[in-house]
Amino acid sequence: MNVDDIPVPAMAAIRVSKEGKSALFETTIIQTTDNKYIYTMPVRVDDKLVNFEAKGLLKELKIEFGPFEFYEWRNVSIIRFVEDGKSYLRIRTTTPGIKAMAWPEKPITTMKKKKENIISEQAIEVMNAAQAAQTQMQTEGENS
Repeated sequence: MNVDDIPVPAMAAIRVSKEGKSALFETTIIQTTDNKYIYTMPVRVDDKLVNFEAKGLLKELKIEFGPFEFYEWRNVSIIRFVEDGKSYLRIRTTTPGIKAMAWPEKPITTMKKKKENIISEQAIEVMNAAQAAQTQMQTEGENS
């Protein structure tokens, strides 16, 4: 699949890997040029721009062409640039995309840890059961 054949706009995912660990980020394709450049919206996590320019990262791009139809570009380079005061990503590829499956991992949207409930789910269930029993006892008392 050639870069010129990418539909615009299109949903895409960028996966970066290093030393056996990987992370997945979602973005949107907004333009293609010269059959080697793909332009996307910047990736943000917790309102902070993600930097893909670190050394030693393996970067891959997967684009959704249709339901269950994906193409992947491997070993791409990604730089962030600013135009008219807005940030974008420019992805450069030297090879055609290959037909692929969706990546199994979920995209990263936040680095914030989910707070654990102060009251456990089990305690809430016990409380709800007690309230239901109390309501039933009141209803039976009114009916007798």
